[in-house]
Amino acid sequence: MPIEYTLISILLALVQVAIYLFFGRGAMYILAGAGREQNFIYQLFKKGTEPLVKATRVITPKFVVDRHVPFATLALLVLAGLLLIQGRRAICLAQQLVCG
Repeated sequence: MPIEYTLISILLALVQVAIYLFFGRGAMYILAGAGREQNFIYQLFKKGTEPLVKATRVITPKFVVDRHVPFATLALLVLAGLLLIQGRRAICLAQQLVCG
């Protein structure tokens, strides 16, 4: 496999892990209820996603409410994942590889 394909696959895997962390954070947000800040598992998910949320807060306009920034972060991650999948597909087609 070409190095470009490998690098895109690694980036895609990282994006997918981040998306799974956000889904876990959302599930724990619902399941833990009001005591979520004391929940150890919720804290792990929050620590894993907080750097991405802070980075998204920097690039989003000020009229986006802080409460909605995690949703914007998840949307950006899904978009990045789709673009990486498309890029990986383009590499396969351009170099006539059998990818799957």
